[in-house]
Amino acid sequence: MTSVNKNLAILFPGVSYNTDQPLFYYAELKYYLKGYKIIKIDYGDCLQTATSFDKGIESIKEFVAKQVSDIDFSAYQDIVFISKSVGSIIAGWLENELNAEQIRHIYLTPIEKTLEYISSGKNISIVIAGTDDKYLASSVLKEHCADENVRLELIEGADHSLEVPGDMSVNIDILKRIVTLYK
Repeated sequence: MTSVNKNLAILFPGVSYNTDQPLFYYAELKYYLKGYKIIKIDYGDCLQTATSFDKGIESIKEFVAKQVSDIDFSAYQDIVFISKSVGSIIAGWLENELNAEQIRHIYLTPIEKTLEYISSGKNISIVIAGTDDKYLASSVLKEHCADENVRLELIEGADHSLEVPGDMSVNIDILKRIVTLYK
């Protein structure tokens, strides 16, 4: 491994699921060990101070744009955006803004507003969600991904945190399964 990273992984958390939690901790570790530079995005208090969800998203977009403004995306061969929930909206939007061909996505528990970014013309490695996610019905996501020819991995019984409430053993197995899907 050279001292200059040719690859970049950017982590876009959810509102209540930050980059220190298991799905991101192990994504960060996996990509770090593969020689990727890691950037963790945060949203400050954008959603807490917004008067509506949509205004909060617009505020987050501005906040994130400042965080990545000094990055020369053209210097990287592979850029993976790993995003969860609200972060999936921001990751999809940012890719459109940057228009960088080397960006690919791993979408974790996308929400309805993310669907516009999940399309066959995008470089999407995988979409991962639970069948019991209360923010986006798995049937809607399944149909959308099938229509767009995008790989979807549904975790049976998992909620928006990609966990089955109250079953630690199953949750560890789910986490292992998801981490193997990070490519």
